[in-house]
Amino acid sequence: KITLCDVENSEAVHLLDVHCGVTSLAWVHCMQLKDDEYRPIYTDRSKEFLQRHFTLSKGYGTGSNKSDEVADDFKRMKGQKDLNILAIGMETGAVHLHAFGMFPTGYIEVYIKPESQKKVRVISIAMSQDFRLLVVMLETKDDDDNYSYFYRSYYVSLIYDCMEEIKIVSLKFGQISSLLSYLSSTIRAISEAWEDILLEIDTKLHNYAHQKHSLSEGSISDDFLELLMFGHPSDSLEKFLMHDLTESGLKKFGHSIELSYSNIQKLVLKRLQNVSVSLFYHLNELRGMAMWTEQFGPIGLEESLVHKAVLATGSFLLKATEIQQVIDNSMKNFKAFFRWLYSVILRLSDETVPYEISKLTQQDLNFVAEFLKENFTIEYDDNKKTTVKLERVAQYLKKEDLAYPAISNRNPWVKFLRDNPRVMESGLIFPNYPEKSLVTLFADLRKVIDSAVKGPWTVLYDTVRMQSSYCIGKKINVQSLPATSHIFCTTTGYLYTAVTNSKPPCSHFYVIREKATAGKPSVVEAIGASFEHLQSPSTSTSAKFSILDLKFYNKDMLTVLLVEEVEADRSFPVLLQFCIKPLLSELKAVSSAAAHFSLQDDVPVLDASSFVEKGNHKRLESTKALKVAVSGSRKVSCILLSSRRQVRIFEMDVEEEDEEEETELEESIMKDVSKDSDGN
Repeated sequence: KITLCDVENSEAVHLLDVHCGVTSLAWVHCMQLKDDEYRPIYTDRSKEFLQRHFTLSKGYGTGSNKSDEVADDFKRMKGQKDLNILAIGMETGAVHLHAFGMFPTGYIEVYIKPESQKKVRVISIAMSQDFRLLVVMLETKDDDDNYSYFYRSYYVSLIYDCMEEIKIVSLKFGQISSLLSYLSSTIRAISEAWEDILLEIDTKLHNYAHQKHSLSEGSISDDFLELLMFGHPSDSLEKFLMHDLTESGLKKFGHSIELSYSNIQKLVLKRLQNVSVSLFYHLNELRGMAMWTEQFGPIGLEESLVHKAVLATGSFLLKATEIQQVIDNSMKNFKAFFRWLYSVILRLSDETVPYEISKLTQQDLNFVAEFLKENFTIEYDDNKKTTVKLERVAQYLKKEDLAYPAISNRNPWVKFLRDNPRVMESGLIFPNYPEKSLVTLFADLRKVIDSAVKGPWTVLYDTVRMQSSYCIGKKINVQSLPATSHIFCTTTGYLYTAVTNSKPPCSHFYVIREKATAGKPSVVEAIGASFEHLQSPSTSTSAKFSILDLKFYNKDMLTVLLVEEVEADRSFPVLLQFCIKPLLSELKAVSSAAAHFSLQDDVPVLDASSFVEKGNHKRLESTKALKVAVSGSRKVSCILLSSRRQVRIFEMDVEEEDEEEETELEESIMKDVSKDSDGN
């Protein structure tokens, strides 16, 4: 699973379940398009028609929405103007692409040979900022446990050709996903608002029913009906009312039920139904896009699947309305039943019954009779935890069929639809599922929406074309993951890859550059580089250097972490800023047509020591380095120490007069970070 978090507050924004191990990630932002390439085809006007939604953090009690915080952007999609894609490399040899980190844009399966039984794993991934070129570094393992490593590139035409359409659908999916998150939070809040307040009274009534059953004295429904008809309780019922249920207990139950039902009503009316209407609006807009086949057909949107999601939203809305009706009916019956029982207990206690309590209208008596009919006509069963079920709302909050579905046989509209099945088949009527709970319908809604938006997922797979494939190292009897780094040059359109010849520390690395080419063979260029005669930073003589790690600092500079071997048991890490411009003039074209083309066998390796500018490498004293990470935009490099618990941060591009200040900053940061790391 992959969790997308808000960097400001570490809040989880979105969860991607990819169902297998993730080996590499790359997040690619679209390069700035020229004005003549921009094709606006849609304007979102939902703000003009939909209500705003507010956070649930203020509670669900009575309160003005003015004090609440607007929560229309759970997925942080507002302000996203340019398409960006999260590329995910898998240990199963697949690459998943998600627009804005959420929308499933497509997948690619990589094989060395389709008929091969080798296990393939993605170890590194990169994508050009025009989304036309995808580069994947692969590891394969054969039946003899030999490892091989490959460079592979793919031409991805669909995303580039349909960039605006994918961006529009992705942003629409973000709005839909935000609303689904809001609905999930609302259902959770409804569950929290509803406490098992009736569990205690249910248990007491069940124990009373058990007592009557064991003594063969009839059922509790008989006792309550006799009390309602004749006004006098049986001895056992009187004892139950006075000693088990009690006046104070009945008051507490009545107050708790009224408060919880009131809160749930507010959540259903103000949150659940309003958000469902917004979801219905956005899904209908998505359906409109799917019906525009000339524009959105190439990315695989299917109108029939989106229409199913629209109908599922309507069914969810019907269930929310049903809950509202159940609450209204339950509130009336509960109030009448508890007021009636309360007056009985007061009379049995020889206390004065207030006028507003003693006054029972014929309608109140009908409510009590209806309540007794619904809840006390169940036969006693020793295997059941309770013989009565006073509460009908909580069943809607469980992922199981309703134990007591709402009765709708008398509804003339339901009767009309039952007598005219063709009307139901028209696709204009929301299907009703009387036996399903709200939680079940919400789970079904999510599944249908997931299916509706997965059109591009399979379409992209059919449009991807492999451009090139080269072997970096083969038939290695131990796992030897090379260090890799990628960068895209927006000026030239080249995607650069730097990769070591084997697992670090190693002798040399390769620089590979490639450009996406539509309809013609790909031109890939590569050159190897080593630092055999690089001058030691501390002496004027050449020293032996091995490569520990490398990262592109920017399109012209490669940050290389070296290790200088001074003596057999002594070595020092060296941080090198290596300008690759001189190396690029030495690039050699390599042919992907050659069978079993290997970089190690067919690409020359140059000694790049002469290309290193004076003062561009520095020995790191008292440090055992392992890996390097860089940020060219922030002009910093970060060294991970071999303990994997400490880091050392360096400011790059510092003027000579600031070197002393840089050293002090560097040491203080190392000290602070090390202290924090040790504490962890």
